[in-house]
Amino acid sequence: MAGKRSTLGSAPIAGTVLATMACLGAAFLPWLRAGGARRDAFGLASAAATVGALEGWPLRLVRTIVALLPLLVAATWTAGALRRPVGVASLGAAIGILSFVAGLLVSVSIRVEAGPVAGMGAGAAAVAGSAWLIRHERGARDGRGDR
Repeated sequence: MAGKRSTLGSAPIAGTVLATMACLGAAFLPWLRAGGARRDAFGLASAAATVGALEGWPLRLVRTIVALLPLLVAATWTAGALRRPVGVASLGAAIGILSFVAGLLVSVSIRVEAGPVAGMGAGAAAVAGSAWLIRHERGARDGRGDR
C-alpha cells in the first residue's frame, strides 16, 4: 500500500530515547558492594580501585563510559525532541553498546549488584530500539510504512 502512512508515528524515536534513559537509570542502581556500602556506577570507580577489584584499562574505560553517559543521553533526548531519527538511532546504538560493555566489564571483574545487569539489559534495548527506528525510517522513506 504505497502512500499509506505508518500508524507508529514517533513510537520508534520515543522507544529508543526511553531505552537510552533506562541506560542512564541503570547507572544509579547499585553496581558494587564495598564493605557495607553500595556504590552506583558513578561511585564504582573509586570503590573498585580501593578494593583492587577493577584496575587498568577496564577501570579507565568504565569511568569514561559513565562520565559520557549523561551527556550522550541528553543529546539523544534532544535529537528525539527535534525529530532527528538518524541522530537518535546513532546515539541510541552507541549508548546501548557502551552501557552493555560497561556492565559486562564490571560483571566479569567483580561480584555485582543489580546495576551492571540492568545496564546490559537497557543497553540491549537501546540497540534494539535503534534497529527498529532505522527499519521504520527506511520503510517510511520507501513508502512502505513499518511492516
